[in-house]
Amino acid sequence: MRSNVPGKDMSISFLPSSLLWPLRLFMGLTFVYAGVQHLTDRSYFDPSKSGYIGHLVSQYAVGSPIHDFLLAVVAPNAVQFGWMVAVGEVLIGIATLTGFLFRLAALAGLILNFTFFLSATWNAFPFYFGSDIVFVMCWLTLLLAGPHAYLSIDGALARRFHSLSWLVTKSMPTVGAPVAPQPKPKTEEPEVPLAKRASLYPKQVQEVNKAFDRIRQQFVWHRETVTILEFVRAFVISLGVDRTDTPRLLNGIQTLVNRKGVDVP
Repeated sequence: MRSNVPGKDMSISFLPSSLLWPLRLFMGLTFVYAGVQHLTDRSYFDPSKSGYIGHLVSQYAVGSPIHDFLLAVVAPNAVQFGWMVAVGEVLIGIATLTGFLFRLAALAGLILNFTFFLSATWNAFPFYFGSDIVFVMCWLTLLLAGPHAYLSIDGALARRFHSLSWLVTKSMPTVGAPVAPQPKPKTEEPEVPLAKRASLYPKQVQEVNKAFDRIRQQFVWHRETVTILEFVRAFVISLGVDRTDTPRLLNGIQTLVNRKGVDVP
């Protein structure tokens, strides 16, 4: 997007992934903790306990938009789904913290929390009382931003293998940051004392100086030859030579410094 203000360029990009570290740490640690808690909770896989996942699924199905799926598919295979959820939470959390297959982990976390939103917290009113919809938005943000280019395994893989560059989002300027114009480097011109007569021809003098500098840089390396050339430069300027005579004199001087007898180290 370009600004209407002349001279200002406005660039739009995603939020820099380095600013998402607090969210990345929170989501990663939360999912690792949740998965470990499920794996170490004996009642979670025991049908005789009130905390059994099958009992929880039956409760979540009441009023849920995926009621039939929960009772027909999940409930009969509750233990298997319980293991998938627990192990998946741990893997998603580790992948988020280390930045390994970061976007795939964020997508898996988004799907998992969206499923929880449609079941476990669907009956929460108002909707923002349920945490799962908030987790969905957090995963969506991480999915769009991608991992940090230099603080993730994905970043290291992308730098090593060009085919995996899609794993990391390229950094761009943030919203509203004007692109400052770069100042042009100044070229210093040697100061040569000018004769009174030469002051009447400022453009010609400048042209002569540039031509001599070009010859000096391209053809002359010997210290004594440089000194002679500077004398010739001052002499040409002091004569107040006009534009038509300058090329003829410069060609003669160039022929002189290119002779075989010139001492070049």
